[in-house]
Amino acid sequence: RRDAAPPLAGLRVVVTRPREHAGPLVESLERLGAEASVVPLIAIEPTEDVAAFRRLVESGDHDWIVFTSANAVRVVGALLPQARARFAAVGPATAASLRELGLEPAFVPERFAAEEIAGGLGPLEGARVLLPQSEISEPLLADELRARGAAVDVVDAYGTVALEPTGEELARLRLADAILLASGSAARSLASALVPHERTLVVCIGPSTAEAARAAGLRVDLVAEVSTGKGMIQALAEHVRERA
Repeated sequence: RRDAAPPLAGLRVVVTRPREHAGPLVESLERLGAEASVVPLIAIEPTEDVAAFRRLVESGDHDWIVFTSANAVRVVGALLPQARARFAAVGPATAASLRELGLEPAFVPERFAAEEIAGGLGPLEGARVLLPQSEISEPLLADELRARGAAVDVVDAYGTVALEPTGEELARLRLADAILLASGSAARSLASALVPHERTLVVCIGPSTAEAARAAGLRVDLVAEVSTGKGMIQALAEHVRERA
């Protein structure tokens, strides 16, 4: 009896994360038989506000530091070991980034959406919360924390810069069987570069990324149930299995 083919055998999959963060996702795809390549559609750049974050951490006045993305952890991670606050993470990928630094999040919501954090931090009346995030983050979480009585310091710790694909990278995107999008910024960058072929599966890491992709005019085919790279791969593998 011949062994069954890997679940993603021969599938051309493009990962759009920054190259330095794409390695584990590419390795997982290749283990499942995919032909994985990286076309970075965004770059993550720290802002001058990282200095402000350092001062706030050194003050030691905060009860919680809340992370709504792994990118925020990567940008300010070197400053975290000296923090006396507890950490919260929006989902498993962000929590994993904290654990890579030897820091255990005290709270990760069951549903992977930023708004779910506020309700899980316990009584917030009089609490101080530090919120490092992207320059283009929506104010929903900060507003909800304040509505529950917390004093919130928002720091725009990083920005995302759209990258224009090279000719070779555009060809990879056009020939892809699946394109994985892990952020709204990547979705918008893809939409400005090209309209994916109708046979190309557009896979989003979660509902907010899917919403941003649709708003940018993209067709969304799959949304991961668990908002991680592994979740995107699982959604893709299940779709391929169902279509087999």
